[in-house]
Amino acid sequence: MNLKTFKKYFHDELKDLYSLRELDSLFFIFINYYLEISKIAYIQNSQKQLNKSKIKKFFSKIKLLKKNMPIQYVIGEVVHKKLKFYLNKNVLIPRPETEELCNWVISSANKNCRILDIGTGSGFIAIILKKFIDDCEVEAWDISKEALKVAKKNAKTNNVNIDFKKVDILKNNISSPSFDIIVSNPPYVDYCEKNKINSRVKDYEPHDAIFVDHDDNMIFYKKIIEKSERLLNKNGVLYFESHSSRINVLENMLKINNFKRIIIKDDLFGKKRMISAQK
Repeated sequence: MNLKTFKKYFHDELKDLYSLRELDSLFFIFINYYLEISKIAYIQNSQKQLNKSKIKKFFSKIKLLKKNMPIQYVIGEVVHKKLKFYLNKNVLIPRPETEELCNWVISSANKNCRILDIGTGSGFIAIILKKFIDDCEVEAWDISKEALKVAKKNAKTNNVNIDFKKVDILKNNISSPSFDIIVSNPPYVDYCEKNKINSRVKDYEPHDAIFVDHDDNMIFYKKIIEKSERLLNKNGVLYFESHSSRINVLENMLKINNFKRIIIKDDLFGKKRMISAQK
């Protein structure tokens, strides 16, 4: 089987799950990861033959994709800003919107600052900020022991030193030095919205990191704002990613708690997704 034939097989097996455009994107992600063949290299050498062991492995991976498993979990990693992030079922797949949030923090932060990432998951936010803000110190919290294992592995892979801690923000009273920046992408999707969520997310990504299992869908924001009274330095800045439909509620919460210079930013899809506020 050559690359061109394999592409046709890939498309035929997955055409009921993805659009043609999505299939092309997935295919080139697939061959770039497993064969280190770019889109341009494919066009130049689509007749390249695949050995039998590779084909057997690819068929097993396509079976996982046919079960609607996200390709990031099938491959086991993603790359953002030339940094590699290992993934498994215990952590969310990093989204472009979260990278946008990181870029916003990077563009606004001073060097030598202290940063806290609450709900770190794979360590995505913490690692990017540590890598791109000069001489910063980063602490990162998560309730999940398994998620922290992934985050620590990713920090080691990307050669950064981050202080990871197991913390339940809803319960734990943390005795920690204060920070110049607190950033968080906490769970914010109501369980009642579960049926509206794509099955690729709903069936494979960790529910504790997506859904709010509580009567109050703003509970994580409230707790972080409450704890920032002690954790955030004077003139320190709080950054959140949020559900676009509740960004104005979050803005009012910040105003009530005497935060100033509140800024709301759209994501790349034009949705009001990010907010910052100064203490």
